[in-house]
Amino acid sequence: MQAGYADIDITPQPGEELTGYGYFLDRRATGTLDPLLARALALSDEQCRAVIVQLDLLCLDKPFVMQVRNQAQERFALPPSHLLLHCTHTHSGPATRPLLGCGTPTPAFLSALREKLLGVIGEALDDLRPARGLYRFTRPFPDGFAYNRTGAGELDTNIRGLWIKFSGARPILVASYACHPVTLGVNRQYSADYPGAVIRQFNAYGVRMLYLNGCCGDVNPLSNAYKFGSGSPETLLIYGRDMARAIWQALREPQQWQPGPLGACSRMIPLQADMPSAQELRDRLRRLQPELQKAPDDGKLRVEVMWHQRMLELHERGSLAEAREAEVQAIACGDVVFVGLAAEAFTRLGGILRRNTPDHHLMIAATSNGVLGYIATREDIEGRGYASVDAARIYGMLPLQPTAGEAWAMEGGKVVTEAIYRSKANRPEAGGM
Repeated sequence: MQAGYADIDITPQPGEELTGYGYFLDRRATGTLDPLLARALALSDEQCRAVIVQLDLLCLDKPFVMQVRNQAQERFALPPSHLLLHCTHTHSGPATRPLLGCGTPTPAFLSALREKLLGVIGEALDDLRPARGLYRFTRPFPDGFAYNRTGAGELDTNIRGLWIKFSGARPILVASYACHPVTLGVNRQYSADYPGAVIRQFNAYGVRMLYLNGCCGDVNPLSNAYKFGSGSPETLLIYGRDMARAIWQALREPQQWQPGPLGACSRMIPLQADMPSAQELRDRLRRLQPELQKAPDDGKLRVEVMWHQRMLELHERGSLAEAREAEVQAIACGDVVFVGLAAEAFTRLGGILRRNTPDHHLMIAATSNGVLGYIATREDIEGRGYASVDAARIYGMLPLQPTAGEAWAMEGGKVVTEAIYRSKANRPEAGGM
């Protein structure tokens, strides 16, 4: 097995609109607290290659991801299903996809970002070299810094990771945890939030690192339990130090990673959604528009009107299905599987994926590729929680039926299984975007 690494600074100049909090805040960056990077891990079994890219950003949309994948295939002969683009979901980064009332990206930044991503992918592939040691670990982190913000109590209290050693090159660490990067709240400086703090801890020891954020749609940092956004730069240092300590302890007794041929599978999986008729959308718009005229500064009401207009437009184009499907991607290499979920998935959905493949080490990366929006659990959907109603409007997605999340995760498990099968059978690719 060969592995390679590269990174690149993607921090824009001040002035870009920051994203992650609504409504219509016009929250523009005045400076940089800590730099934003894109980091790439390349893997090769000498017959095919795969690249996992981690970005210090909130999320990407489907058209942007398609462009990057298509160009990566042209330049590097890298199949789309072998390129995973994961955003750690920091809420202190520039807008990178349109979100209703929650940030608009500039074409100039997106164009520069696309070229930088292609550059870092190429550099990671150029850096491929034989690995001297391959290890994996799972470390309980029960007293970490996360809590379930919905009150459901579900929490993944493990840190998972990979450790790749070389002769004559610095090691590569990949770590995954599940917690919303909203420590700093509604600030006005670029920051990678706590994932960046964790990475800097290891960079100081000469370790090259990627961080993959897991299923954290219902999970916030503990500092928010007292007051939302009450975290500070010092809080980030504490979170980074605490997680780094837990990872170092895990690395004392890692398990051997048994690599194998690379196998990949990627599919768009439809969600069970409520599909309003065009007439229903028109009727609702007729009732909402007079209300907005009376209260033009009501941001939530503005988003409600914009959402109905968008759904009506999709309905008339016959493409409403676009608002109800999310990608699941899996890249298998022996007993390790990288799983990219194109959603802010709740904790329980990650558990469904893991139970489906108990003998494999799943490195789950939510908010990957072209993110649809939140995918919540039955209780949140039935209770009309923030993720299932308000955030669905911001993302421009359809409201989901109560069992949609769990059913999507079960179908996603089939994608993971297919990638594992192809790895074992030495048949590398299935599906593609």
